Amino acid sequence: MRDQRLAPIAEQARDIWAELRQESNVDIGAINLVGHNTSRRVVMTGSVDGVESEALSVMSQGELHALALALFIPRATTPNSPFRFIVLDDPIQAMDPAKIDGFIKVLSTLAKTRQVIVFSHDDRLATAIRQLAVDARLVEVMRESGSNISVSETQNQATRYFNDVRALVLDENVPDDVKRRVAPGLFRLALESAAQQVFYAKQHRAGESRMVTEERWSAVHKTRNKIALAVHQDAEQDVSQWLGFRTERSPTLHIANAGSHKGADRPITWEVVNDLKKMVDGILAE
Repeated sequence: MRDQRLAPIAEQARDIWAELRQESNVDIGAINLVGHNTSRRVVMTGSVDGVESEALSVMSQGELHALALALFIPRATTPNSPFRFIVLDDPIQAMDPAKIDGFIKVLSTLAKTRQVIVFSHDDRLATAIRQLAVDARLVEVMRESGSNISVSETQNQATRYFNDVRALVLDENVPDDVKRRVAPGLFRLALESAAQQVFYAKQHRAGESRMVTEERWSAVHKTRNKIALAVHQDAEQDVSQWLGFRTERSPTLHIANAGSHKGADRPITWEVVNDLKKMVDGILAE
């Protein structure tokens, strides 16, 4: 009877591991309960590169975390469970980006039938959720003085860089020449972060692997070409028409490019910062 009850859990665990393992060469075989009375334990067989082996002994820390999730989730989400939610705390420790993608896919499937809540200090999870265009609510929970808790919507990385620029411009104690030297680098980071989010989301929808996506993104070094990746999926595609569609785009890109090396050639005013926001929003709209 125990084996019969374990069978569907073991099957689901193998299915989840297939999503989480990604590029791992370790596969999970049978999952059985052994022992007598109250002295029972789970024994798993496995293979490495198709050869039977003690899988646990060769797994990395990230693979062990993924395996623990593969075993926990089926047990926590059995059909007869009265709880229609699942809560996970820091589940992506030591996972590489490919396994995080698989983990998000598993959560998306679970979220069709129950509420899924995940706590994490690792910003890679929120970043991956945005890049994969997953329908999820991202909130930031902060403990302030007096143990007061504040909850706010999490901002994407491009918006955070824009807010840094805005704070810099509004600070009257920062000299203008310092603003001209510092702001262009933040302009560039904001534009490239927005472009990366859009490019990764398009790649995911097209069924491309995370490894190929990262290789294509890492091979491009100029901001203009990264915008081309986001807009046209081709780093060599001309984006002059896209830049000319709005009057603020070319001047904003000029500040991000030339200004990053020798400082902005004009004051960083509030109007200039608003132009950055319009351009970031334009990239994200792609």
